[in-house]
Amino acid sequence: MVLVLDELERGIQFISDPATQAQNIAFLQMLSEWSNREDQVTLLASIYSDQQEPGSTLKRVSHCRIRFEHAADKARVVLHRLFENFLDLKPESVRPTVDSYLAAWRRHDGVRGEEWAAKLSESFPFSPDLLEVVLERVPARGGFQNVRGALGFLARLVKLTHQKTDLITPAHADLGDQEVAIRLGDLDPSGDLVRRTRENLKELNASPLVPGLGATAMLYTLSGTGKDRGATREHLLRAVTTPATNINDFEQALLVLQRYGSYFHFQEGHYFFDQEENAEAKVEFRSLMVNEPRAKGYLLKIWRDELFREQQAAVVFTDVEETQEGLKAMDKGRLRFVLSPRRLKPEERHLLYYGPEERNQIILLEPKDAGFDILSHRDLIKWAQRNLAASELLGNSQDAARKAEYERLAREDHKNILETLRRAGLIYLRVERYGSKAEEDEFVEESLGNSTSKEDVVSRLSQDFYPTPLIAEDLATRLADYKGVTIKDVDRDYRTLLGRPVPTHVSSVFKAVRQLCKEGKLGVRHQSGDFSGKEPDLTESELANATLDAPFERLRPTPPPMTTPLPQEPTPEPPSPNPGSGGALPSPEPPGDQVEEISVPAQAGPGGLRQALAQRLQGKEGAKVRRARFTIFLEHATGDLSNLPASLRGSLSGSGALTAEIRITKEEVGGKGEVEQLAERLPNVAGAMYSARLEVLVPAPAPVEG
Repeated sequence: MVLVLDELERGIQFISDPATQAQNIAFLQMLSEWSNREDQVTLLASIYSDQQEPGSTLKRVSHCRIRFEHAADKARVVLHRLFENFLDLKPESVRPTVDSYLAAWRRHDGVRGEEWAAKLSESFPFSPDLLEVVLERVPARGGFQNVRGALGFLARLVKLTHQKTDLITPAHADLGDQEVAIRLGDLDPSGDLVRRTRENLKELNASPLVPGLGATAMLYTLSGTGKDRGATREHLLRAVTTPATNINDFEQALLVLQRYGSYFHFQEGHYFFDQEENAEAKVEFRSLMVNEPRAKGYLLKIWRDELFREQQAAVVFTDVEETQEGLKAMDKGRLRFVLSPRRLKPEERHLLYYGPEERNQIILLEPKDAGFDILSHRDLIKWAQRNLAASELLGNSQDAARKAEYERLAREDHKNILETLRRAGLIYLRVERYGSKAEEDEFVEESLGNSTSKEDVVSRLSQDFYPTPLIAEDLATRLADYKGVTIKDVDRDYRTLLGRPVPTHVSSVFKAVRQLCKEGKLGVRHQSGDFSGKEPDLTESELANATLDAPFERLRPTPPPMTTPLPQEPTPEPPSPNPGSGGALPSPEPPGDQVEEISVPAQAGPGGLRQALAQRLQGKEGAKVRRARFTIFLEHATGDLSNLPASLRGSLSGSGALTAEIRITKEEVGGKGEVEQLAERLPNVAGAMYSARLEVLVPAPAPVEG
């Protein structure tokens, strides 16, 4: 039949009479139309003579079944049916376009062999792959259900693309087009696969090649079975690649489909769609909806709560002000930790330690790797987004199998986060010296080994850096400064003054005092008794209110029980001064009176100093302050000088730094009330710290009469 049609077509072209030629062309078109219908049988009959009955002629001619088995024959029939000027198309006119496409496909290993030039020329403007799918693969699956389905499908593609492209490929079967989707629905009885794929591709249309790749994979999915289901990489490449296509765009679009296509699968070299959901791609796509700030916050929460395992006494550094606010809200009676997701600048470290109460209890921890930054680590951020996405899908899914997949993926991403943070490690920034500006600071990086939790960090600090003997040794060198100072004030100094050994536990300083007292290196005085050379027999609260003193040889004797006193010899009168010595000798201090020095550590403002002085002088009846020395210390880090008192800065303004120390000494002050009044009259400098040292004359207790 193919040969007959070819001969008829060639013969018609040689007919000179236009009317006869048109009549024969119409006959040929009718014949082609009939031959394309599978439910019809085409018979060719020749009438040789009007002298014989037609029936006798048909009896003598063998029947002929017409079939189009060769792709080239099918292509010519389809092209003839779709394009009225098909016969006018000259092969040489499309040769440049054909060669351009072939060159692009060969450049990326899309085709092999020389037969592709002939295939593309015969099927142009359709690609050989498209005609193969529509004319061979689709009929093998039962074909389109409506009349002239194949021709109607191809005609729709022509209408969609005739002004946009030179070559029509499977990529142009746009699933977003309603008519295309309806025709493909003939091959998808349930309709779910086409619908779900359309929705997924609509979400992934950011890449211009993704819809074409999805359309190609869908055509090969619906028209294939078994191992033949789906499109190969070569099919996809030929479908979307034009002479102007960048191969990197193709690879990127294919990667997008694989990562985010919820129903897109790859197996045994074939890409296809399936109603079974791809959990990995579903989570990956859902993760795109998790914004980075949320993912970063989730990362920091995992770092603090799960790896460092501390919520109440740890804050993650974001900026100086917010971090200090977090420190301010914490309990001041224990260590407070600052977890920095990156290495801080010297200025940031300086400002972090400027101003907080008990700032020597602030432990700054930074990543061991100087180049590590949690908030800019792309893998960590992506894992956090996936982890949050999988958790959301897990909560919304009702299918047990899918929930198990989501749970597995969430667990894997969570594990990756913890392992990466654990490998990053921690270092401790020890404050060796804290100056008035960042350039004067000295921070020493101390390795913490593999410690990543609070328990491990505190253990390393208390054992390797600040053991009790080290605090005791440091306190012994400062005993002269703390003579007469209560131990709770000493403890507060060690918790406040940077550069001192850090008390890692509430009782660190108290243990050091007990150790030094037991070794006879200092004395402890309390109303319950005095101790030196033995461990003080005092509770923690009693020890906190006891004062330090230089070591002494014996304990203060306990008064004996009241008995009848023995007669005593009269005490001789002291000799009178020599009248020839030129004047009276200075009057000695009353017998039994003691001179005691009282130190009050730095307080916030004159009011705080007055309260501290009142507490220190409480119970010292009749005591007279012979000399009082007040110290006012102000340290203003880099900032606006206009915020400082004019008496200190003069007329200077603008950015700058100021450190000032004022010492005021007052003689013959008087009693407790007079000292408190002096404290209230001190200049009030905002932000300054106030301390005092008193020289007090304490009268001896009156003798007990028998």
